[in-house]
Amino acid sequence: MDMGIQTRIKCLDKKRIDEIRSFAYSVRVKRRDPSSPHFSEQSHATEPPRKTGARKPDLPGSLARWTGYTLAWVTDIAGQLYTRSMAAIGLQPQQVAVLQLLSEEGAMNQNRLASRTRIDRSLLVGLLNTLETQKLVERRPHPHDRRAFEVHLTEAGRAKLLEIEQVNANVTAQFFAPLAPEERQMLHDLLTRLATSHSLLPEGDADDQP
Repeated sequence: MDMGIQTRIKCLDKKRIDEIRSFAYSVRVKRRDPSSPHFSEQSHATEPPRKTGARKPDLPGSLARWTGYTLAWVTDIAGQLYTRSMAAIGLQPQQVAVLQLLSEEGAMNQNRLASRTRIDRSLLVGLLNTLETQKLVERRPHPHDRRAFEVHLTEAGRAKLLEIEQVNANVTAQFFAPLAPEERQMLHDLLTRLATSHSLLPEGDADDQP
């Protein structure tokens, strides 16, 4: 065969091979693209599942023997769950405490409210600002001290407490599911006894001052 013809055949063969390779690559790319009509559910399903998050570690046995540390561990888990649940209705746990206390004990000045909830006074101001913006509480002039204000629960705040009660019931059922009803009550009673025995007030408490 003429050498010129052989050279042209080789060039054509190489060009054809390059075209086939390019086409095969484009098909593989399209099969991975869900927006493409060539997307393959089967090939996509064979890909290993991606991890969505690491499992939280269990309490190490070497630490579980310390009751105080175990209590802190469990409290942290419960706090995270409670915080996420209350965030779904636009509140923080400390704001929930403020609303509940005002509902049970009535209007009070900010200093007393800080003492009763054990919330730092500087932090309480911001929490009250948000609650007032949401029209759940209202600051009114103190009836006996012109320099002070009382914090009052509004009707909207009382309505919000009904929603809070439902969320709290759901969180309680979820978190304490491993315990029998009588065990839950026993735990509650023991924690309440400890809280009462160690109810140290913040320094500089001024219950009766504005």
